[in-house]
Amino acid sequence: MKRASKYYLRKDGEFIIENYHLAKPFSSFFPGIAGVWGMPIWVFYVNRGQAISSFGIKDKDHPVLEFRPANQAYQLTSLLGFRTLIKVTQATHTVAYDAFNCGVSARDFDVTTTMCISSSGLTLIEKNQTLGLEVEVEYFTIPNDNYGALARRVLLRNVATRALPIEFLDGLPQIIPYGMNTFLLKEMSRTIEAWMHVENLENNIAYLRLRQDPADRPEVAHISEGNFYLAFDEKSLVKPIVDPEAIFGCVSDFTYPQRFMAKAKFGYPKQQLTTSRTPCCFAYRALNLKPRQEYSLYSLLGNMDSLQKLKLNARRIASKEYFIQKQLENKQLIKEIGDAVCTHSSSKSFDFYTRQTFLDNVLRGGYPIGIATEKGRVNVQLFSRKHGDLERDYNRFTLEPAYLSQGNGNYRDANQNRRNDIWFNPTVKESGILTFFNLLQADGYNPLVIKPDTFMCAGSSQAWSSFLKDEDAKKVKKYLEKPFTPGELLFFIEHTVCKGLKVFEKKEEFLSVILSDSTRILNAEGGEGFWSDHWTYCLDLLESYLSVYPENLPYILLENKEFTFFDNGEVVRPRKEKYILRNGKVFQYHSVVNNRAKLALIKKREGLAHVMRIGYGQGDSYKTTLIVKMLVVIANKFASLDPCGVGVEMDANKPNWYDALNGLPGLLGSSTCETFELKRWILFIKQSVRQIGLEGNYAVSLPEEVYDLLSGLSAISSQNPADYIFWDETHTLREHYLQRVLMGFSGQEKPITLAVVVS
Repeated sequence: MKRASKYYLRKDGEFIIENYHLAKPFSSFFPGIAGVWGMPIWVFYVNRGQAISSFGIKDKDHPVLEFRPANQAYQLTSLLGFRTLIKVTQATHTVAYDAFNCGVSARDFDVTTTMCISSSGLTLIEKNQTLGLEVEVEYFTIPNDNYGALARRVLLRNVATRALPIEFLDGLPQIIPYGMNTFLLKEMSRTIEAWMHVENLENNIAYLRLRQDPADRPEVAHISEGNFYLAFDEKSLVKPIVDPEAIFGCVSDFTYPQRFMAKAKFGYPKQQLTTSRTPCCFAYRALNLKPRQEYSLYSLLGNMDSLQKLKLNARRIASKEYFIQKQLENKQLIKEIGDAVCTHSSSKSFDFYTRQTFLDNVLRGGYPIGIATEKGRVNVQLFSRKHGDLERDYNRFTLEPAYLSQGNGNYRDANQNRRNDIWFNPTVKESGILTFFNLLQADGYNPLVIKPDTFMCAGSSQAWSSFLKDEDAKKVKKYLEKPFTPGELLFFIEHTVCKGLKVFEKKEEFLSVILSDSTRILNAEGGEGFWSDHWTYCLDLLESYLSVYPENLPYILLENKEFTFFDNGEVVRPRKEKYILRNGKVFQYHSVVNNRAKLALIKKREGLAHVMRIGYGQGDSYKTTLIVKMLVVIANKFASLDPCGVGVEMDANKPNWYDALNGLPGLLGSSTCETFELKRWILFIKQSVRQIGLEGNYAVSLPEEVYDLLSGLSAISSQNPADYIFWDETHTLREHYLQRVLMGFSGQEKPITLAVVVS
């Protein structure tokens, strides 16, 4: 029977694809949110095979199932993803059935498949009319626990009118031991098998790791952390088979379970290889399903930081009750995030779309969690990560494997998605404005990658020590000598300070005390240049803030003196160093370089290393007001107009958001989009100053270098901006300014009245 795929949305919000295996291929991913007190994992899936194409902890270098880009995932998920290998004994013969696999053997069966996609998980259903057997698979990730894992349930249901004698294997033909990384998987997968080891089978749970770090060095570094696989039903744990040859025999491409099918009765292997081979993990069961009878097999696959921890947790997590509880908890967790935009309109599709869009924004911008301290609320942006889906395989995403998990992100993406934070959580106040404006540099650009927020403990009060025993407090004090994330700190206490149980009984209170005595450090790093549009989204962030707190305009623009400049070793070169002549034409290449002297200066700093200093980099951090920061950006962008005076130049190796224009900077490209944004910034300042009513002699203090740049630009602004001389003079002024502030500001300031600013 010829079948076609069909798409529709159910009333409960699940998106359904009937006969998904016949539909055009697509890829997607799970939210990767485990709650405030959970350990997230990343999971990608495609509409092929049993869907899950890869998953793991932290990043691509810590997989449980190897990360593969979309094109490879479409090809290999049916073979290397989850498999349910079924042997059905009939009157005259035995039938092999590879559920959800539409390979050669599937031609003998009349099957229909259904994929049910929700925000919190995934369900697959395959009905085999020929055998009278229905197979259902459910996936979700474990929330709010001290480990990260993918949960899976496979259900076999007899829909025939006769009993079905069945043997089946369920699991992965390849599972990656902990200690592997992308390089080892792609370049040395054969050699590295010598380090692979599976243990703990005597306890019916597989613990998989490399025996030691395979790096070429004289000191042997043993690996204690491991990936694990456990399977259970309502009766007991099911001991896994970890040797793929015990199932597939000589069929090393896993297309056919030769040994499984070779015997009338399979049974657990008496011997299997547990070292020096890439392992599999399969659970085996033999059943005799009566008509309408069901059987469920549950499995958890993830990561534990020690075998001891796995053994301590095993009894607790290997139960149907735990599985069901965590499944409901996971649904509720994702639902509560979406409740922030709970919408009731005439269109249910729109209501669901609104929820999903908000969740997507959280994934790229984070979800602000406030921790009350003596000094006020400290916001930590949880759950975000750089978009690293299978179609954008170039991105190196990070999900911090810790409580209060934070991730990395691109400046533009996070800035865009955090513009709505203030509307749904007004208590974040100006924290987002401080974050993104403070990442702007003195040259008007910004670093690309935003890392998780870290904190530095001042150590003056040490009130937190009351939560710990004396010996444990000494260990924590030593740990706090370096920057930390809240999740990393709790992870350290849980795994290193064994007696610190009181901390976890009152972890919120402990964090409150610690953060009261700590300073936030903006953590970021450069990329391959500077994009020309990133600064523009900061005004959107500011306008969102003022839409909620309009009365705070004077405070945020003129009074709050907590604004700083990000200090970066990557600098934009002057024209004479980046313009080249090739075949009689001018090009612009290698516009951004690492300045060694600047990098050395930053590296020597003990704290707040990437905050720009006075004394030409040798003094204290330079703090100023928002209007000064905005004037610095405006001056830089105005001095970067192209020779026609139309677009802001792409003078730092990268274009704007449209990456397909990557070659444009080399052709001395520019963009009018940023020119319009420049006008928006100028109009905002003029309108704000008039609204505050301080156009008169009210003065703000500018760094003398910025004052001189603005004065110089003002002096020549009457010239025709389309004149080459205007272009050359503005660029010369900016290059002189950038040379002066290369190492930092002098520290000298000059006043400028708001009347002059708005004139």
